[in-house]
Amino acid sequence: MAFVSVDFSPFNEMIMSLHVIQNPAHHPYRLAWAEKAEKKLPQDLLLLIKEWGPHFYDWMYFINIRNEFQFNEATVEEAVERLALLPDLTFSYLMLGEKYGSDSLLKWKNNPASAPLHSIEKDILLHAAAWKRKFCDFFYEYNRHLFAEELFRITPWIARAAENFKKELSDSKIESLNSIHPDVTVTSNSIRIKKNDVYTFSFEEFPRLVIQPSTFATPHVMLCCNQDRVAIALHVAVPDSEKNHEPPEDLITLLKALSEPTRLKILQDLLHHPYSTKQLAHKYNLTEATVSNHLKQLLSCGLAETQRKGYYVFYTGKRDRLESLRTDVAQFMQQPVLDEYIFIPDLT
Repeated sequence: MAFVSVDFSPFNEMIMSLHVIQNPAHHPYRLAWAEKAEKKLPQDLLLLIKEWGPHFYDWMYFINIRNEFQFNEATVEEAVERLALLPDLTFSYLMLGEKYGSDSLLKWKNNPASAPLHSIEKDILLHAAAWKRKFCDFFYEYNRHLFAEELFRITPWIARAAENFKKELSDSKIESLNSIHPDVTVTSNSIRIKKNDVYTFSFEEFPRLVIQPSTFATPHVMLCCNQDRVAIALHVAVPDSEKNHEPPEDLITLLKALSEPTRLKILQDLLHHPYSTKQLAHKYNLTEATVSNHLKQLLSCGLAETQRKGYYVFYTGKRDRLESLRTDVAQFMQQPVLDEYIFIPDLT
């Protein structure tokens, strides 16, 4: 059996709050908070959340960084200071490497013109120090304007929930771990987590299991895997959270986009090869206006993206968005089950 620890990270909780603001409809337990946060935040900070997040797994790469280097911070500010001290090259690889691979990044750093990166990603690769300062300044401002107040409010409940869960672990470790989330199955030898795929981690290879209490993480459970340890979230319910039972609007939009036969065939093409509007119009014997409408809908729900090459604009499919559809549907369908699993602290 793995060594199990309970580790609350103020920085990770802040990152999860940014993730919720990025995709509020997919976090029904924190949707009401996200709607209030959007009204309270200065517009420049809100725009940065929406603009930067999609390039870095909706902010989740920062959880990887914090857990990789085991900041063990007492405050958000302490973690940001640790982040600022990371070597520039290490920072850029941590922000981009999971998506592209370190070998490719090194090649592109030496030959930027060959890099198939978005402008922000390329700029981080070439100017890591400047972007590190940008992110640190952003985190300080976000914490000051919004998150510090919420952290002050939720910390006592998180601390109480963490202590209660530690007691449950001491009474029955495997039973307690299996009560965390319906997608988590723990035996004496391994932990199995259902996400987009099913991940099985042997405790022989990953002897440490880190439980990180969070009010923002649900419905997510797997936070990251670093070196010899796996980190998963423990949901902590807090008062004043009005759960929303409606299906997310972006999920409905995506399903509608996939329901039209020609559009579905166009997406299949784009997932295998870039096409221009003119090429698709010729292939399907459609007007360019009709094809443009199909492409507009694929772009609007994140299933496609554009890239200009000379005089032509090419469209390509986004496989990662399509692959996440199963998870999005499953998360909505399992909400009634999840209600039975979430860890509710004793608030007396």
